[in-house]
Amino acid sequence: MIIYLFNPMKFTSIDDPFVRKEYFSQIKKLPQISELEIYKDSPETSEAIIERISDANMITLDIFPQIDSTILDASKNLTAIFCQSVGFNNIDVHYARKKGVRVYNCAGYNAIAVAEFVFALVTSLLRKIPAAQEHVRAGGWVQRYFEGRELYGKTIGIIGSGNIAKRILYIAKGYGMKTMVYTQHPTEDKLGDLGLEEFSPLESLLKKSDIVMTAVPLTNETKHLIGKTELALMKKDAILVNTSRQTVVDEYALAETILENKIGGAVLDVILTEPFHLKENPILIQEMINLPNVIVTPHIAGISEESSIYLGEIFVQNVKNFLKGDLTNCVNT
Repeated sequence: MIIYLFNPMKFTSIDDPFVRKEYFSQIKKLPQISELEIYKDSPETSEAIIERISDANMITLDIFPQIDSTILDASKNLTAIFCQSVGFNNIDVHYARKKGVRVYNCAGYNAIAVAEFVFALVTSLLRKIPAAQEHVRAGGWVQRYFEGRELYGKTIGIIGSGNIAKRILYIAKGYGMKTMVYTQHPTEDKLGDLGLEEFSPLESLLKKSDIVMTAVPLTNETKHLIGKTELALMKKDAILVNTSRQTVVDEYALAETILENKIGGAVLDVILTEPFHLKENPILIQEMINLPNVIVTPHIAGISEESSIYLGEIFVQNVKNFLKGDLTNCVNT
């Protein structure tokens, strides 16, 4: 365990920070921090990233810059990377560990925001709220067009067993819903934490759920976890919700499935190409996004006034923890 008491260290944000600036002021006041550098744009090449990291001891970044082995090899002074997110799939965490670089994430900061957002959008889709709003704005007032479906008594299948899954379960019970949970790594501790008696097999969950929701990080195991085979198992009127990462769901398979009316629709807070530009995407994806039974939002499920505060607090605490050798929220121990 290394404790950094007095070594002067440079802290660099290699892109425009997602964390509010007041929390960087707290970082700057730490006695170990000799210099704080904050970039206001995103580095577009590996060379640009290396240049920004070259003399940094600690760095922070959003979800887009890719930190691979080449960049880590070139970063001779680097000791820690602080993600401003829950996900860390843009960093080669295993190679970072080999290089002695710790990677910290902000686990759980947006669990409440994401869970509430999921139910807001699912309700909007099932009750046809976006279409009803546009109908009224266009001068209409015909109620029979907008008969929707209730959540009460429906089954929500949650793929994942972390903080967001736990919050989804809590809210679902309030709606009077039935719940099923699948995880790739079941343990007794997870069952107890979620208040469950058992986990469900993925195939069973897909067949029985009215709403299927992904709540997993993007890893080699979860890439295209939901593909053509899995989508074919879902009910014809089921809704798929993806607020995880883009490639947890095979987007092309999803588009084909929805366009062929094989499932009821989708709620997507992530899209294959981010930042998203409709005309730059394949026609198949454009057609899916324009369907009335598909809601797409610009990766905002985890963004709320409250979650921004939680994020900043966890971010600062992660830096303090690292400096004193505490591995809480370190993802590559």
